[in-house]
Amino acid sequence: MRKIFLTISFLSAAMLSYAQQDPQFSHYFFNHLYLNPGAAGSENVTRFQGIYRMQYVGYTGTFDDGGAPVSQVFSANVPLKQIRSGVGVYFMNDRIGVSTNQDLQLSYAYHLPVGGSQLAIGVRGGLYTRGIDYSRLRARDDNDPVLATGNVRQSQLDLGAGVYLYNPSFTLGVSMAHINEPKFGLGSQNGQNPLKRAAYLTGSMLVGLSYTLDLTPMFVVKSDLSTISAEAGAIATYDNRFYFGGSYRWDDAATAMIGANLLNNSLRLGYAFDLVITGAAAKSATSHEIMASYTIQPFRAGKKSIIRTPRYRY
Repeated sequence: MRKIFLTISFLSAAMLSYAQQDPQFSHYFFNHLYLNPGAAGSENVTRFQGIYRMQYVGYTGTFDDGGAPVSQVFSANVPLKQIRSGVGVYFMNDRIGVSTNQDLQLSYAYHLPVGGSQLAIGVRGGLYTRGIDYSRLRARDDNDPVLATGNVRQSQLDLGAGVYLYNPSFTLGVSMAHINEPKFGLGSQNGQNPLKRAAYLTGSMLVGLSYTLDLTPMFVVKSDLSTISAEAGAIATYDNRFYFGGSYRWDDAATAMIGANLLNNSLRLGYAFDLVITGAAAKSATSHEIMASYTIQPFRAGKKSIIRTPRYRY
């Protein structure tokens, strides 16, 4: 498995640029449910999590407030061990200049034992909402009939699916979002703005360096089926309480991360800092991201809950 992981990581680093459609989060290692519905219930705990991202802070464009992306994702997932399943929900909110994007998704995953691992097959569905505030646009022709007026919002059905293979030592997932490619007119009778399909390949591996120090290499590859982007890095965890690490987003930015597991590992707090390496002339140099999550033990029904080894990264 180690050879497979290293091979995929090498291929990921060789990928080219990816036109950002969905919000990207530097805490992708902790954000599995957002990337793959198969991850619902995979941690064997009930987790509530929120991530807040301020991208390209200080960017000044043609909009009065700068137009830099600001994104949030809030998620919760619960294991249902009695029926080998997991359920989850997330809400994503993203604002870029005059446009807004919101996605509310409900996920279900069925978990099957495969050797010493678990294979989860997940599906999700929900509503994707796009909006544009035309009153903030500066039209060259004020009477242009193509442009709508006011704040226009439109919602469409959005579907996704994924497969997630995991055990205490590694994870490997493949998923696709926006399978049905919902289209948005946004106030225009003839205009069609499709939400392109987005494919994700994720992976991680737990390597024990000593009794108190673990290293977790990780990667994510994203594609809209015409362009590709890749991120790869590693996180070191000390005493299962404190972690620090870094990641590199191909042809974009380097990321530094730090965080801690508190209250007997029930509360996790994290911070990520991005520094733009490529294309700095068209972007502000830095992005910031904060994460907070809280876990509770799964509900008991007959048998006692499984107790994970302290080396288990979750």
